[in-house]
Amino acid sequence: MSCNENKIDMPRPVCLITNTEDGGLRICQEGIDVLDQITQPVVVVAVAGPYRTGKSYLMNRLAGKREGFALGSTIESKTKGIWMWCVPHPHIEDHTLVLLDTEGLGDVDK
Repeated sequence: MSCNENKIDMPRPVCLITNTEDGGLRICQEGIDVLDQITQPVVVVAVAGPYRTGKSYLMNRLAGKREGFALGSTIESKTKGIWMWCVPHPHIEDHTLVLLDTEGLGDVDK
């Protein structure tokens, strides 16, 4: 992760919240550590909806990348929990864009 002049520019997303085996949720320390380093204003974009409907693809596009959040080519969902990607905001100087990609609703494995 790059932190030049207080700008966070992560090379890839990290898990912010993961599912536990007993059906609960757990905060991932790596995600908290990234958030702790942000000193400039943030713009948060979160996406939620049915599984396999393009949420991760949309978030990759918002990050200006072709790859990042996991994409799948089958009916099986890829995103589990909540993943976060912090990048410099593309249009607002000195702001961080925090992208949150969520696990799809209605996953048959849940």
